[in-house]
Amino acid sequence: RPPPDQPRAAPLPLPPPFRRHVKPKKQHEIRRLAQLVKKLSDLTGCRHVVDVGSGQGHLSRFLAFGLHLSVTAVEEDPRLVGQAVKFDQELLQALKKEQAKGTAGDLCFRGPSHVVGRVDPKAPWQEFLHLLQQRKGPEDSPVADNLFQDDGTPKTSAGFRRGTGEKGCPKAESRRSNREGRSVGREASGRQGPLEGGLGLFSPGSPPPPDTPVLLTGLHACGDLSVALLRHFAHCPHVVGITSVACCYMKLSVPEEATLPGPSFSPGPVDYGYPLSTWVSGLPGHRLSYKAREGACHAIEGYRMKLVGESASLRMHCFRAMLETVIRAADPTKKCLGVQTIKKSYLLTFEQYIRLGLERVGLDANMALDRGALEAMLSQQQKVVAFFCLALLLAPVVETLILLDRMIYLQEQGFQCELIPLFDPTLSPRNLVLVAAKTELSSALAAWREQGEDRKAPRGSRNAVPDGGQKASSSRST
Repeated sequence: RPPPDQPRAAPLPLPPPFRRHVKPKKQHEIRRLAQLVKKLSDLTGCRHVVDVGSGQGHLSRFLAFGLHLSVTAVEEDPRLVGQAVKFDQELLQALKKEQAKGTAGDLCFRGPSHVVGRVDPKAPWQEFLHLLQQRKGPEDSPVADNLFQDDGTPKTSAGFRRGTGEKGCPKAESRRSNREGRSVGREASGRQGPLEGGLGLFSPGSPPPPDTPVLLTGLHACGDLSVALLRHFAHCPHVVGITSVACCYMKLSVPEEATLPGPSFSPGPVDYGYPLSTWVSGLPGHRLSYKAREGACHAIEGYRMKLVGESASLRMHCFRAMLETVIRAADPTKKCLGVQTIKKSYLLTFEQYIRLGLERVGLDANMALDRGALEAMLSQQQKVVAFFCLALLLAPVVETLILLDRMIYLQEQGFQCELIPLFDPTLSPRNLVLVAAKTELSSALAAWREQGEDRKAPRGSRNAVPDGGQKASSSRST
């Protein structure tokens, strides 16, 4: 990799029609991942893509309208799906105007199909395929209608349970915010706009017909959701390829924190998000604590810039440690709680931050605070930052172990796979994509990397060769 201070070219944004509602970081991720999905589509001859955890549909929209792929977007939150459909319609209207002016270019007017449903990590692949097969509406357009029950609570497709979002995941926190009505207008509420009337959703695309080959993709699919996609790829004969970008490793299920397994899989390591592979399961000392997995979600690149610039946000480590101390003193049963993000918290005093944090975890925000003790903790701020830096040095090691475990799992099933450092880690800390296909893969991706680079050099290289297995390569600096 180049020296940290070497100037880097700015990542290329999405084409203008697709930039609305999408921040630069997300544009970079969408454009890079979509290019890879298109390459995998060309390699496998499969044009049906299933985007799991699609959120507001930004990736699905670019794959369908921009790259002419047939896309099914799966999202558990009906309000996010409502927003996605609204954005689809906005883009379609913009493209029609461009077409009238003769400036539409090589864009498609067929958008993604949207499905409301939760992918249960413990459900078999047959139920996953069932989720994709929605009934058809007027003019043979697929719909996901009747999104709400009579009491106003969301419904999901048959065979799939609705679940709450994971604490600590930005995407999940956004979904919780949407459910509570803080950031979603009436048009996306399921009662007005594109969800109004008897038709739940207008989707110009089509779901894949039964028994049709599909590609799976997940952009920062949280916790066990990324693992579920890998299992569906390994076991479902209709899934011919996958691109998986993971996040929220602390939300992975592990044997040490196991609950009763579901009925869909037999008991054993395969029930858990980590470890997946037989090889890693047999390694002494392979277990990863919650703290280790949570630490793997942090990035050295962005944090280094904060240290060099002496960012005011560095104080938040000490603030959060102080809040944890207050929480445990008030209720010893509450430990390592996910505290919803407090915006611009570095502008607050420590007392303001602590009271907002107490409110978010359900404790009395007006409880008496020992200011002397808190100020003594605050004086240790530099030591807290130093401790966090030491922990951060281990983050790439933990992430490498988790991702190599997934690669080795796929190799044990007989599939080719690669880890590619797809994104600029200064923009997108979870920059590694796991690619696998049920066809010859390595030479095609090598050519793609040589021709498609527009970002900085990859984050170093790390290899592992399990006994009897093929070489598994991961790219992340250590």
